[in-house]
Amino acid sequence: MVGVSLFGTVTSVCKVSASGTTFYLEIEDVTGVALTKLNFIGHWSLGRVGVGHMVYISGLTCTLNKTNILEVSWREKETGSLFVNLSLLPALLNSTCLHTLSLLSDLPHSANRTHICHVRLDHIDCNSLKLPLFHNLCGHVVNEQPDGLYCSFCEVACQNGCTHGFQLHLTIADDSEKVFAWCLGQTAVEFLQISPDEYMELPEDDQAMYLFTLQNESFTVAIANTSKRVDKYAENDKALPAWEITRAQKCE
Repeated sequence: MVGVSLFGTVTSVCKVSASGTTFYLEIEDVTGVALTKLNFIGHWSLGRVGVGHMVYISGLTCTLNKTNILEVSWREKETGSLFVNLSLLPALLNSTCLHTLSLLSDLPHSANRTHICHVRLDHIDCNSLKLPLFHNLCGHVVNEQPDGLYCSFCEVACQNGCTHGFQLHLTIADDSEKVFAWCLGQTAVEFLQISPDEYMELPEDDQAMYLFTLQNESFTVAIANTSKRVDKYAENDKALPAWEITRAQKCE
């Protein structure tokens, strides 16, 4: 079959081999799980994709191999090929046709989708904020190796293709519950309302005071369950909370 489309939640994503341009993406919905082979012309080009994100992918090809096991594949830039990460869409927070509002207390009862919630920033401090290097192509953390900088996800050298960004742990709350969560990049900028360069220029005491002033600010957020992750999606991945805030918008 050709031209197949799938909509579901990412449960795994990883590179097939360090030297290749092929990745495995596992997507889950209420009917089961599909393991898809993503074939790229060059480097990864889909931006940041993580466990718990809701995605739509079209242009899939499904075939039976010699052992009658279904194989699903996708090729970049072929006719009909499309990949959309709905969890990162800016319009997700403002389009009521794409979501219904949830309370934080609802999260454990429906953990396989992205929730939209109205929350307040309950706690944040300097110890919960880091400024690692991120690979511009995929949004994942860059590791320093003896022979240079390498992306932890793409597994390629990225000497000139990375920038500093925020990795943030924070506690959000509404009238029903408090949730410990994490976020990266532009989503963290939305919470902090300051760029990484501007924050690093502040004296240490001013950094702590600035973060304190943000508490009790109100936001609309998209939040996804990343507890099934097994790959290195961020620095010190094992220490990350289960819930990732994928989008945030300050409430005026």
